[in-house]
Amino acid sequence: MKLPTIAIGAHRVNRLIIGGNPYSGISHHSPAKSKEMEDYYTVNQIMADLREAERCGINTVLARADRHIMRVLNEYRNAGGKIQWIAQTAKGSEYADLMTHIRLIARYLPIAIYHHGGTTDRLYNAGKLNTLHDALKLIRDLGFSPGLGTHEPHILKQCYHEGYDVDFYVCALYNHTRHREMYLDADRDAAIAAIQAVHLPVISIKVLAAGRSEPLPAFQFALESIKPIDAMAVGMYTKDHPDQIYDNVTFVTRLISEDLDYGSRTTI
Repeated sequence: MKLPTIAIGAHRVNRLIIGGNPYSGISHHSPAKSKEMEDYYTVNQIMADLREAERCGINTVLARADRHIMRVLNEYRNAGGKIQWIAQTAKGSEYADLMTHIRLIARYLPIAIYHHGGTTDRLYNAGKLNTLHDALKLIRDLGFSPGLGTHEPHILKQCYHEGYDVDFYVCALYNHTRHREMYLDADRDAAIAAIQAVHLPVISIKVLAAGRSEPLPAFQFALESIKPIDAMAVGMYTKDHPDQIYDNVTFVTRLISEDLDYGSRTTI
């Protein structure tokens, strides 16, 4: 299977990226479900899932830059793994200084670093969004592609029109900041409208409504709605569905191959 790729800075990234929330025990369902993910995702199991992702043709993981994930990725690479990492900064409550946090992330050689969406939204609400300019500059100066995440479509459009120095954005299709675990069609429609208005790559997250949507129709909707230069990051939880990574790659590859409008303007 060959997934089409898009450009994030100087790098080629598959239009289907594997998301790392399950590895960090973030289920967006319940504390019990999150604990189940923590129990399942040992270091060995995360590495097994990443090997399966690479075997199926996925070349990039999007995962938060907490110390657990960074150590696992370091071990995975030391064992021969080649998957690229798009790093999400941790929540603002998890580090004392953002610039120090970014320099720590840089030690583990991601291809890109983007600012955590929920923290972006909180800075916007506090009138402090412009404090991110120095952090984005540091990411670029360190040699990585800078990005900005948000759950709010109006923030995505504002940052784009104000010319924030980023190579890409990350936008949730459902507004977790505003509605938490309510997954509303109106939020999804607003996100899609904003993504279409931004002429830079946007990585969509929450494509499957945190596992609440059936994969095939959700992927089809996303591919019909996002731009050909955009990608999707999807968490894949293999405990009860050991073939989920293979199945998701098959769905996306098939949808793109069956409709030239999804894939003809991308590069394989």
